Amino acid sequence: MKKYMVLFILSALLVSQALLAQKRNEVLFESIEWTNIWIPSADKNDLPRVLLIGNSITQGYYPVVENGLRGKAYVARYTTSRGIMDPVLFKEIKNLIQQHKYAVIHFNNGLHGIEYDAVQYEKGMLRLIKLLKKQGQGAELIGATSTPVLPGFAHWKSDEYNQNLITTRNRIVMEVCQKNNIMVNDLYWDVHSKPELFSNDKIHYTPEGYKVLGEQALEHIISKLKK
Repeated sequence: MKKYMVLFILSALLVSQALLAQKRNEVLFESIEWTNIWIPSADKNDLPRVLLIGNSITQGYYPVVENGLRGKAYVARYTTSRGIMDPVLFKEIKNLIQQHKYAVIHFNNGLHGIEYDAVQYEKGMLRLIKLLKKQGQGAELIGATSTPVLPGFAHWKSDEYNQNLITTRNRIVMEVCQKNNIMVNDLYWDVHSKPELFSNDKIHYTPEGYKVLGEQALEHIISKLKK
């Protein structure tokens, strides 16, 4: 009897582990998924190229970076809602960095796919870094932390959950970038104590806010272009 009980318990453990592994590999979609790809002067090769990878925040400060590098580099962007475990994210990025050679790639992913846990997030971030190193044709890499959301943001969960999510993900970004000798642009730090820079939705920014973020990204990118 004890033998059968042990076998039953072992079987139950194996099933639960299999279900957990399946859940951790599952793509968790949002109600709307989107991607925006913009590659200016795609037919020219007289200047180095810069690629910004991120979300709608990245799309908001993109013009600041583009204008700051006008005449010095062509600035492309890949902005998306795809979470860090979505295989399409990696396919689209791979296609971009194989099509053109980028001198610098500034990347972020963290404000989407909020249902992914810390284990999944780290796994996905490591996979992204591996892809950028292997297929990026020697591009200098800059990892960016995710920007905060203000208390009362209505579209996620509780304020405590939101803060813990971003703090945990930013810690992971810093750790994996440090281990891979990648510069970190801490965008979170630049705006976390400046609520006046946020728009009314408590996650996006005013023009002045995007200017702050864009100038910070620009400073890091220029330091890499000089190399």
